[in-house]
Amino acid sequence: MKFANIEGVRVEPFPNAHGTCPHCGEAVIAKCGNLRVWHWAHKSKQHCDRWWEPETEWHRRWKNQFPVEWQEQGRRAESGELHVADVLTPHGLVLEFQHSAIKREQVQTRINFHKNICWIVNGRRLESSLAQFERALE
Repeated sequence: MKFANIEGVRVEPFPNAHGTCPHCGEAVIAKCGNLRVWHWAHKSKQHCDRWWEPETEWHRRWKNQFPVEWQEQGRRAESGELHVADVLTPHGLVLEFQHSAIKREQVQTRINFHKNICWIVNGRRLESSLAQFERALE
């Protein structure tokens, strides 16, 4: 997660910081190491969005192409189920950046949830990725 709330302000992680999740209000801690992208993590180790997956630098660079206020916007279904869009535009379009492989069923579930969604897929993650992606489009 790129943002947490600290004293009512949405902030990016910094060393030794503690805040709350902007979506569920639970405690989060800043993870600011040398190997992964700096991020916030739920202290409880349970994510409020069951679709959560770790972000790569590729993913973060794509999100950073859009205004901060569009990034990581939570949406709830009538049932209360929460999912956080990578980017949600003011017109209701969700942009999802997908670096790693994901099952077709998961793609369809996310499409059904968000309705108005556009996928940006890293077709060059592996040498074989582009060919696999092209086959999937057929």
